[in-house]
Amino acid sequence: MEMFSLSFKEMRFFKVRYLLISFILFFIAALVFIINGLANGLSMDNASSFKTMDAEAFFISSDAELRLDRSNIEIGKTQIESSSAKIQPAAIQMASLKGDDNQKLDVTFLAINPGSYLEPIAIEGEALNGNNSMVVDSSLKNEGLKIGDVLEDERTGAIFKVSGFAEHQTYSHTPVVFISLDFWSGLTNGKVSFLALQEKDQLIQDKITKAADGIWAEKEKVISGIPGYEAEQNSLFMMLSFLIVIAVFVLAAFFYIMTIQKKGQMGILKAIGAKTGFLIKSTLAQVLMLTVISIGAAIGFTWLAGLLLPPNIPFVFDIVQIIKYAAILCMVSLFGSLISSINIIKADPIQAMGRVE
Repeated sequence: MEMFSLSFKEMRFFKVRYLLISFILFFIAALVFIINGLANGLSMDNASSFKTMDAEAFFISSDAELRLDRSNIEIGKTQIESSSAKIQPAAIQMASLKGDDNQKLDVTFLAINPGSYLEPIAIEGEALNGNNSMVVDSSLKNEGLKIGDVLEDERTGAIFKVSGFAEHQTYSHTPVVFISLDFWSGLTNGKVSFLALQEKDQLIQDKITKAADGIWAEKEKVISGIPGYEAEQNSLFMMLSFLIVIAVFVLAAFFYIMTIQKKGQMGILKAIGAKTGFLIKSTLAQVLMLTVISIGAAIGFTWLAGLLLPPNIPFVFDIVQIIKYAAILCMVSLFGSLISSINIIKADPIQAMGRVE
């Protein structure tokens, strides 16, 4: 307690100095958290349909390079049905839809069996009915789309009717449109892009592998294969990494300069009986208090920023990842203060007796 009391008294006395450090910690932490939120937002905007899909593995063409839109599986319907109810065929394709006012919408068709576990829950309207109905991502509401609207696929000329809206259904930064696989098969001669497996089952997987030419891939690998996904995430991860490295040098420099300024004070404290270990612990206590307060404020600021950002900017506040980066920043701050402890160790009581700051 005495250690924290000394630290707090010094912080109250040198308010401006410690307030400046707090602001630096706050802005660094806020920048890390906001970039993390944007990275999560882009990740969801690029692959939310498959992130939220109730499937653990996918069977795709071996030459598709883990890209579902390049995959084409040749397998009979009876072979799929006889394997297991956990297996569901699906087709995926980028498309352009045209409305009555000639407005064009870039979307991704995802053809599935109505009522299967691949179908998302409609938050508005009705589910797929097996005809030309479609359940679309709710972001298309911003384009003026309503339940009952009729849209035409420019490539096939097929007419579709909006029956419902679902949340968080995007693929490669385009809204996903769920349609009936039977209806889609009539337009594409029964094309199936992939098979989804609800739960991993080696017996089922072996049976499918023998019946068709392809490979099994886990959900994480399939998501990584979405165009642009890994490039976006790697770029943002590198930004976060460099930001944390910069934080190490900035904070270490600040704490080092601070301890140089207090070298005379440290010498006097040593002269009146304070031990080096106590002074180092006191400095660490100061840093810990500043870090916790600054990072706490940065977390609150990031949460508020996420609420105020416009809907067209993807942002996801993931508290688990925020806490992880907060812990890293705490360790970075403590590491920076440990480097500055060299000045505390070097503080000479005899030299300091004549020049108290």
